[in-house]
Amino acid sequence: MLPVYRRSFLKKLFITTIGLVLILFIARFQLHKTKRSAPSIYLKRPHLQLEQNGDYWIYNNFMQSKTNLKGNMSLTLTTHGTYRDFNHMKWLLVRWSAPISIAVYVGENDYEQLLESLYYIKYCTVFSLSWPHWISMQLVFHDKHMPQLLYRISSERPEGFSCRRFSNEETKYGTTLAKHRLTTKYPLNLLRNVARLNAQTYYVFALEPGMLPTRNLAVKFLQFVHLQPTFKTHKSVYCLPVFPPMGEDVTLPKYKSDLKIRLKPYLNGSIILSPAETKQLNNFRPWLDNPVRDGDIVRYSIADQPHLCPVYISSNAYEPLYDQRYGNSTSDSNFMHMQVLAGLGFDFVVLDGSFIIRRQSNWQTDVSTNVADRILSTVEQKHIREVIKMNVLAERTPFLVA
Repeated sequence: MLPVYRRSFLKKLFITTIGLVLILFIARFQLHKTKRSAPSIYLKRPHLQLEQNGDYWIYNNFMQSKTNLKGNMSLTLTTHGTYRDFNHMKWLLVRWSAPISIAVYVGENDYEQLLESLYYIKYCTVFSLSWPHWISMQLVFHDKHMPQLLYRISSERPEGFSCRRFSNEETKYGTTLAKHRLTTKYPLNLLRNVARLNAQTYYVFALEPGMLPTRNLAVKFLQFVHLQPTFKTHKSVYCLPVFPPMGEDVTLPKYKSDLKIRLKPYLNGSIILSPAETKQLNNFRPWLDNPVRDGDIVRYSIADQPHLCPVYISSNAYEPLYDQRYGNSTSDSNFMHMQVLAGLGFDFVVLDGSFIIRRQSNWQTDVSTNVADRILSTVEQKHIREVIKMNVLAERTPFLVA
């Protein structure tokens, strides 16, 4: 029989050992829980506030949003345009309560008009709070049109500023995107890249000016992607269908059930569309017939080709940047980029329950990415192979090169 002092020692040693094991188990559990619930770190390329890119100058964070949502905490909508597209941005803020990164091209003599438009939004509209809260703005200038003096908008109301001077602002700047593109040319893919590189969330949603998403898309999408992860986590894009405008912006359909009712005139031929537009709409007839509960987002299909992918959400760090050598035509640029994604082995996950509506006076087919509508030339095929090869070599580098 062991002496009393040894039994006491062994008893204390046993209790201490059990205590240490419990402490280590609890610490490991808490660490695992923290890692599982913590937002994914977004990969952000270091950049200066003022950068040069070829013949263009980039002013990063000309306006920095007040929101601190990063990583997996939200979804950033990225877009581009000029100060004339601010009218589209106002309606976007009505339906989108999440970060927005916009790259604004400032043409010759546009800088003062840009500042006046921002003052108008700040002092004369109901968006004076939501605009600075959600929107991060980057400016892009051609080297020939770079202002001699760059300055931010003042925190105080400018002397002599009057909202009455801009009472016709809606009419003055509310031009359609198609007409605006005929008079204003800028490096489309450069602006797209600038908007993406300034996003601070893991997922980004690239939209053209004049496109409006369904409400609460950011929250619903994050719930969906966390509950229904794809096999290719990093190499998946999440596609949404795009439909023509349907009356006033304030009465746009909220759910898919509303959308089907509003689309009846287009589907039964009461409203005549062009052959190309009709073909696009017919491509989504099976999607429209698929039942889904209002307010839900579910997976409709997965494919290795972008047949039903006019716009999409992607992982910002793993999707290649847009090729800045192609940027004059939206359709050509989109088509080439989608071919690169397909060549890199991306999956195209079509979502159901959410959709995009255009604000333009007609349905612009310029944004179509339907691969069946286009035949690649020999030069384009060679170019796509080169871009794919570059991205394969740089596959482990944040913000793949395109």
